[in-house]
Amino acid sequence: MLGTGLILAIAGLAAAEPPVIIRPVEPRDGQVLTDFLSARLRWEIRSTPGESGSTSMGKPDTVSLTVTEASEAARTIVNTRLPADQTEYRLIVRPRTKYTWQLTPIHGDKHAKPVDCGSFTSGSPRLEPTADDRVRYRNPRRGAHYQQMTPVPVGDEEPLSPWYAVKQYRKGPPPSFAQIRDKLPQPVWEGHADALEAYWYCWKTLCEVWSYAPTDADHQAVSNLIGIRTWGPWGSTMVFDTAFITYFARYAHGAYPFIEGFDNCYARQHENGFICRESDRENREVYVIFPVNPPLFAWAEWENYRLSEDARRLEAVFPPIVKHYEWWMTYQRRANGLYWTNGAQEADDSPRNGLMHYAASATSYQALAALDLARIARAIGRDDMAVFFDEEHRRLGELLNHHFWDAKHRIYNDLASDGRFLTELEPGKQCKHCHMFWPLLAEVAPPERIDGMVVELTNPASFFRRNGVPSLSADSAGYTGGPQGNGQYWRGAIWPPIQCMVQEGLRRNGRWDLAQQLAEKYASAVVETYQRQHDVTENLAPDQPLACGAGKFVGWGGVGPVSNLIEYRLGFDVDAPHRRVEWRITQTEKHGLRNLRIGPVAADLVCEGRTDAGDRCQIHVASDGEFTLVVLTGKARIEKRIGRGTQTITVP
Repeated sequence: MLGTGLILAIAGLAAAEPPVIIRPVEPRDGQVLTDFLSARLRWEIRSTPGESGSTSMGKPDTVSLTVTEASEAARTIVNTRLPADQTEYRLIVRPRTKYTWQLTPIHGDKHAKPVDCGSFTSGSPRLEPTADDRVRYRNPRRGAHYQQMTPVPVGDEEPLSPWYAVKQYRKGPPPSFAQIRDKLPQPVWEGHADALEAYWYCWKTLCEVWSYAPTDADHQAVSNLIGIRTWGPWGSTMVFDTAFITYFARYAHGAYPFIEGFDNCYARQHENGFICRESDRENREVYVIFPVNPPLFAWAEWENYRLSEDARRLEAVFPPIVKHYEWWMTYQRRANGLYWTNGAQEADDSPRNGLMHYAASATSYQALAALDLARIARAIGRDDMAVFFDEEHRRLGELLNHHFWDAKHRIYNDLASDGRFLTELEPGKQCKHCHMFWPLLAEVAPPERIDGMVVELTNPASFFRRNGVPSLSADSAGYTGGPQGNGQYWRGAIWPPIQCMVQEGLRRNGRWDLAQQLAEKYASAVVETYQRQHDVTENLAPDQPLACGAGKFVGWGGVGPVSNLIEYRLGFDVDAPHRRVEWRITQTEKHGLRNLRIGPVAADLVCEGRTDAGDRCQIHVASDGEFTLVVLTGKARIEKRIGRGTQTITVP
């Protein structure tokens, strides 16, 4: 009878152990869940007294779990074998969908009769418009730190990684720079020793300053950390920083998986899906003012996958990222469907913060998460969830374009509490800030609206400044750049994550030429200031060769010297899942990359120097595996299948 469990007995097996009963615990048969994107299944496996002479297989070696949509399609979303001592399983589900689940005990190669555990229905998306931190951040972890906010009362102690498979630290210390240097991509660019020096400085600083192991016996890390041990009173790691650090550090995937720094974010996730924006040097939570960072996990993990081809990691990180998406839908969404954030946690002292009520960036973050979660879902075979996130992305794009497009100024911008755009609340007094470009990366802007943003990005009086894309336009009130100014902190300074966001937004929307122009401008400025100051810092002044903010900030400071060098100056775009490399050749000097990793494949690609950009290209390729190489020059395109070994290709 359903709900009472199943006594396991297979004729012909010796009566070595008493019978075993499997009983589903939760959800109850027919239950409608409160959660709408996630579910937790629990069951019991226990022995029961048997009759003398009875036959039983005893406690199973493993248990097979099957979860199926109760629909005409009868789509199976879970079919996995679990250890017999595991009595809980968490999964991702679609809203308002009925599911059935079964457990099948397995002893050796013998399957017992499946236990029908009944059905459950996922909930409908809900809003919790509460400002009560006890609800939003329920059950902060022991040892949490607080600054400029009231401590949240501790409730039930929750285990690490409730939605993630990595539960404890099993790592040794991260490798030194010397240990991985030869395993990193090796850039070749004759005549540009300064750019190569900055490239290697960034990797060295990342390894020596930013990558470290936990040390306290009671630490809460499950992986090595990425952050600054000496920042503030407790050290610091940040969700936002980690996303842009891993953007360039993913090029080291063949040497060391820096992406695993995100494992500590998933470890400190709460049962309700909340992830605190900051941790200390031991991965204990740090609550400051507003402890929520943009939900950039899906974007960062997808970009890592494009280089590593690590589908197993995508499968593992999908549940905690979707659970975090569910938290944002529940607690960061207003009744009109728009999302909100605290501007000070995006841009500390931006003039926009005191004016904003609705942020274009916040809704863009969630649209970006939906976009890349749909891609991840397809890559791991969850087409049902891909359909949901595709619809989320479409819906959020419509909201963004309806509410945040300032047609008069042809830009996206935030709204004041009275619904007016911040762009020009007073005649002649403008407020145009860098976060208005997030719709580009989220891929929600129609081509004609991208044109409007391109006008701003190419206007020297606005965002087209000497060193890159400023955090505040030069024609905005409060801009402190200029020949004698440095734009600190978010009043014009050039920040690596913003530069990266704009570049990648343009690239994703097919505006590669402008992306390359902006990337070249920024990378050149970082190399110039590195030569002057022998450091890569937190940000740049917008209009003079001056590196500002904290030093040794690599950190996201590696965007210009590392990823911009590889992607825009040397011209490589890697798509490892399709074993494809696109190489846009724009340099005339001898240039290329050795030890470029395309998933598991390692390749050297070097173009000989030319007198003129119109001359033919002679390319030398060495590879230990197969991939497709697409070469684009100013006048030619070739596509060639590369096999193991070496070869020379001539492009007319």
